[in-house]
Amino acid sequence: MNPGRWPVLVRLALLVPALAAPAPAGAARAAPAPAAPAHLAPAEVTLERLEDRYAQLLARHRPDLAERYGATPYSVKFVPIDEVNAVPHVRELQQMLAQTDTLPAGSRADSLRIRLRREIAETLPDGALRRDPLLWLDVIDAAARAPFTIGPANGCDRTRRGTLQLRTLPEALRGAIVLMRTAPPPDAAALEARLTRVERLFRQDLPARTEPCKEARHRAEFVEADSLAAASLAQYRQWLTGGD
Repeated sequence: MNPGRWPVLVRLALLVPALAAPAPAGAARAAPAPAAPAHLAPAEVTLERLEDRYAQLLARHRPDLAERYGATPYSVKFVPIDEVNAVPHVRELQQMLAQTDTLPAGSRADSLRIRLRREIAETLPDGALRRDPLLWLDVIDAAARAPFTIGPANGCDRTRRGTLQLRTLPEALRGAIVLMRTAPPPDAAALEARLTRVERLFRQDLPARTEPCKEARHRAEFVEADSLAAASLAQYRQWLTGGD
């Protein structure tokens, strides 16, 4: 498999909260308060807050797991795991896992720990996200459908959100190819069956879900994004099978 077939453009924006220094004695005006911390302080850790935070992470990075776990839907941009964000994502999951140690014992807390451990294992250097092309098709499938589960079905809101989501999918697959550059080839029959299912989603299922939208511009933008996403599946197939 040749990971150099497509250029990979990855960007990462790191937001580092500013820390305000203590105000000097006798200052006429207090210094600005520091930015809100990105993570919960120990006293603020509750099961509900951790579950909500994890649901948001799933919606952003692993819509397939969000769907499997029945997590609360969030209208957030899909940000696929790639070489740049994989390590920070694992660190965040590990921090959440450590925070679960402060929770009272119970089946919900145990379930959250199991889910966090599973995703950590899948994201580590020897995890499934770096060796399982079929898992990536599950991620893409769920990401494409997610916008059509949020908000009213009538009008163009879902169509607009679906278009934005579809535009992220070709780059997601290119990033997956880089992550899996040393992965063994998948079973050919299983790969073809899964690709066929996702192609059907792009060609038939999703376009039908845009029918309530009657604005020609939004429909046209959706068709363009949908076509590019479907074409990226052909590139994914070629890379995995060694075709030209």
